[in-house]
Amino acid sequence: MSQIVAATFENGVFKPHEELRLAPGTTVRLIVDRIDDIQKPTQHAGAELDRLCDELPIDSGGIRLTRDQLHERG
Repeated sequence: MSQIVAATFENGVFKPHEELRLAPGTTVRLIVDRIDDIQKPTQHAGAELDRLCDELPIDSGGIRLTRDQLHERG
């Protein structure tokens, strides 16, 4: 069973922000990523994608279907 849990590191100890479903003494593997380091590239990538979509719109030149046609209600 894998869980992704946010935690705060204080006085040499990781303190999870939520209760873990683990028996006392369970050995686990920790992969530590700073949340700030994860969010910044994601936010930057989203902004870059928005900019590119505005700058280079895709127009197939095809027929635009109505909502009913898309859902085969016609």
